[in-house]
Amino acid sequence: MNNHETAEKLFRDAEEYFEDSGRSYQRKSWNQVVRRSQEVIELSLKALLKMMGVEYPKEHDIGEIFVNACRKKQIEIEEGIAREIIRISSRLTDERAPSFYWEKVYSRQNAEEARQGAEKVLSFTRELLKKLKGE
Repeated sequence: MNNHETAEKLFRDAEEYFEDSGRSYQRKSWNQVVRRSQEVIELSLKALLKMMGVEYPKEHDIGEIFVNACRKKQIEIEEGIAREIIRISSRLTDERAPSFYWEKVYSRQNAEEARQGAEKVLSFTRELLKKLKGE
């Protein structure tokens, strides 16, 4: 599989996980929404890194790595968006394990915030992916 094929697969997984988070939200599975939202962010950012030919580390919080790679490749990202991507990625990565292992019980508000963050990053990455593909 080449970088573009891998990127497409990762991005499809990110979109599927976002749909999963919506179903979890409907079931009021707040912990699952938080977990899936983090995975959406991780996969969508890794998809773009792969599309750019950047090998990403096998870790979960790659917001800052993504922003730095864009800057290095001279891909313009508005500063406010860059800070938001880093903040959301970091915050949800911190919640990844506690949500999965029930070390913390999340509320509807936590789930809504996580899902909104995932939607924001997914929307941004979807548009950037189109640009990188020349669409």
